[in-house]
Amino acid sequence: MAHISNIACQVVHEVFDRVASDLSMLADRDIDVLQIDYEERDDRPAGAGVVHISYRFGIMVGGKDVHHGALIVPLAESISLAGYLMMAPDAQVEAMRESGQLDNAMKEAMIEVGNFVAAASDAALRSVGARCDRVIFEGCQGVHKDVRPRLDYEEGSPLCVGRARISVAGSEPVECIVMLPKEPYLTGAS
Repeated sequence: MAHISNIACQVVHEVFDRVASDLSMLADRDIDVLQIDYEERDDRPAGAGVVHISYRFGIMVGGKDVHHGALIVPLAESISLAGYLMMAPDAQVEAMRESGQLDNAMKEAMIEVGNFVAAASDAALRSVGARCDRVIFEGCQGVHKDVRPRLDYEEGSPLCVGRARISVAGSEPVECIVMLPKEPYLTGAS
């Protein structure tokens, strides 16, 4: 059982590191992962205190099975990431964060962030030898503060959960959460 936990913990770390690295390069801004904590639980965690965006992804295993996961990011940081992907200058990104409004261009940029989250998750799983075919992006969801995001999974099933302190372009660090189903593909088993 420790082997599963170790690999799952590695995957969680890799997901955060690869998402930060890929988006830093594309947005031309530093995205720092300051701390990562790992836990296993049997319920979906909620993002505390503020509205979050849930970037949902599907992990395809064996050509047919899809296991669902998500990365939850506070709305303001999601706006920053999307704004920087749109090549907006710092002052404009700050204005977007303050307004909290999501126009069509912002929504499209958030979908692009989600595509990068799925691609980074795919690379993270492969780097630790997890047996999966690919990871696909399944959409974004706005989630009210202190509400658990929607996730296609059987409630009560074990989840691998990572909580990271993230700073986008020198901003005050915030907590982001990644959830992955605790399944045999994480161990390299079929």
